[in-house]
Amino acid sequence: MKVLLVLMVLISSFLFSETLTLKETLLASPGVLFLDDITIEKVESEKSLMILLPGLEYLVTRDLLRTKFPEYDFTGPESVRITVEGSSSLKNTVFEEIGKKAGTEDFEAFVVKTFGTLPEKFEPQTIRVTKISKNLFSVFLRFPETYVTLNMLLRKERNVVVLKRNINVGDVIKEEDVRLEKKNVFEIYGEPFFDVSEVVGKISRRYLKEGTVLTADMVKDPPDVVKGQVVPAYVDMGSIKVTTFVEVLENGYLGETVRAMNVESRKYVFGRVERGPVLRILEVVE
Repeated sequence: MKVLLVLMVLISSFLFSETLTLKETLLASPGVLFLDDITIEKVESEKSLMILLPGLEYLVTRDLLRTKFPEYDFTGPESVRITVEGSSSLKNTVFEEIGKKAGTEDFEAFVVKTFGTLPEKFEPQTIRVTKISKNLFSVFLRFPETYVTLNMLLRKERNVVVLKRNINVGDVIKEEDVRLEKKNVFEIYGEPFFDVSEVVGKISRRYLKEGTVLTADMVKDPPDVVKGQVVPAYVDMGSIKVTTFVEVLENGYLGETVRAMNVESRKYVFGRVERGPVLRILEVVE
């Protein structure tokens, strides 16, 4: 009976939960943000969402709202962008400290969560920045009478090279296999490519799915010599250098030793790949 009652309560709360429409943007004053501030409908709730500090920008996502207010459904944009009025001095100081940790000054940053209480004056005595992930930073602000911690999401939109189809290991990447697509580079793990010409002709190190942002660790340069290629070769005997031609029997890169066959004597040799490409014969297999 109790189980049935609980199920009925859950079902009724799901069926009759109120749907609230989110605003897309909001210009706010420094203070405390409530649900009523970001919805079209008026909502009476004393549960605060965030502490708004002057000059900063905030993103309130639907995921955060669902966690804070499970009794409501939400429609409209996926997140509300909030700009807080006031001096930019606090923002400039915070961004400077984040830039030191992130290693760049070129970024946007949005507050996505706050902890603490609203200070009377917005002049922090201490600022400490901790990197949580590649694109998420924690900013601790100590004020004379309280503290505020901000979780800040970094964003820097740039065109990066993305795969248009699935690529198998060992495939040579062609121009028609890739496109440029705008992405937040702070969400990309690895070193992305910003020009299609940087990846055309490179070889995939592993299987990659369509839509993957290509990074330097996913590809490699084509070999300097390939199996079946005929290249000049030489034997260095000090004052005498004997030259010939060999057929390469395996792929190889500059500095690597590969197996080959002399096209005249048909003998197998081992040689080091040099720029040209040229093979310096190190050993002849009798």
